[in-house]
This record gives sequence, C-alpha cells and structure tokens, in this order.
Amino acid sequence: MSEEPEKRETTIKKQGLEVRVRRLPDGKYVWSIELSTPILNPKLIDELVSNVDLRLRKRYLGEDVEVPEPPEIPQTEERKEERMERTIPLESRNKRLFGRLIIYEDKIALEPLKPLPVKDGAVTWLVRYLREQYGEEKVGFEHDRTDRYFRAIIIAEKLNDEQLEDLREKATWSFIRATVRPSRRTRTYRKRVWRRWR
Repeated sequence: MSEEPEKRETTIKKQGLEVRVRRLPDGKYVWSIELSTPILNPKLIDELVSNVDLRLRKRYLGEDVEVPEPPEIPQTEERKEERMERTIPLESRNKRLFGRLIIYEDKIALEPLKPLPVKDGAVTWLVRYLREQYGEEKVGFEHDRTDRYFRAIIIAEKLNDEQLEDLREKATWSFIRATVRPSRRTRTYRKRVWRRWR
C-alpha cells in the first residue's frame, strides 16, 4: 500500500505580500496570494500577482514558463516601515480617538483612524492652512486605494513643540468633523408631536 504525501502548508511573507502554498493529500498544490500594501494602483497589483503566480507554477508544478523580473513598488509604499520618533494621539475632549500625529526624522504624518474623503470641507480647510504655513510643495496626501480618500496627510517639515501642539489641535478638529459628518447626513428625520391632554 503506497503512502499518501503528507499534507502541509507553507507561508511566505515579504513587503506586504503573503503567499500561502498548501500541498493536498493527492500531491497537488494550491496557493493563495494576498496583498496588504494599501495604496498600489490596480495595474501594479495585477503585475505583482501575475509574477508571483508564474513563479509558483514553475517551482511547484514544473511548468516551463518564462518569469519576468518583478515590478518595483514605489518607495512611498514603505512609509509604515520608517522609524517613528514618537506619536501623539488625536483625541476629542471625551478621549475618543480619531487618529494620530506621527513624528518621523524629517517629516510629520497626520493619520486618521480610518481613511477620510479628500474633498471633505474640514479636510480641505486643514490642508489649505498647512500649505499656507509650510509651502505648497511640502504638504500632500497619502491616498487610500482611490484618490477620493486618504490614509495620511504628509508634511515634509521638522516642527517644534509649539507647532506640534497647534497642529494637533487643528488636525483633531478636522478629523472629528470629517468623521462624524457622514453619519449626520444619513440621520433619520424625527418629527416631534405635541399632544394636549384633557
């Protein structure tokens, strides 16, 4: 009686890419490819997934396929791996968290708790203020999967404690307004009825 191949699973993680390869009892292989890098454009995602798939087919299935060089991921994708000097929470008066202010060696990142719309009135007010203070070329967005939302506002400037406190107050106000505004738009209308009792 022949022995069945041992079932096993291998996980490979690298720069926001996670590949899980599993060998089935019949000796065949299946795999899944996941990307956790948040701001890649769709074309680059397709190129990365296709490149990894070709490599897996060649290695595990023995297919004679030509594997091109993997596409390069822009350096802006690596902000999360940069060394943070410290962070400052962006909290409301009742200590509800709306984001954080991240201090790097040569820049500041204002990161909301969740992606916010770029064109929200409170956000555009904040960005306009920052560009007036530090210059148009030093302030920009780190977008989410689309240009309509952002994950962070980046300020390429080193700030002192007084400037950081001013920035914390303004960013907190802006993020609170941008976060709670959608829920107000969808709030159900309630009609108050006064009744006179005899």
